[in-house]
Amino acid sequence: MARLLSNTISRARTQRIPFRVGQVVIGDDPFNGRHLGTVAVIETPYVGLRTSGNPQGHVVFYDYRQLRYPE
Repeated sequence: MARLLSNTISRARTQRIPFRVGQVVIGDDPFNGRHLGTVAVIETPYVGLRTSGNPQGHVVFYDYRQLRYPE
């Protein structure tokens, strides 16, 4: 019972990221710059974008609050 309660509380505390793997988003950060890419990795609170200009396997990480959908 204690484990169930602990798991429920930990899930309630984790941040919900509104993006899913495979979605196209724009990341805008003063350190990483602005990149249009596909969500490749989600590790709360960071989201990894794979862009067309990067070689295969290179992922740029952004805080999920710095991402938006393209217009």
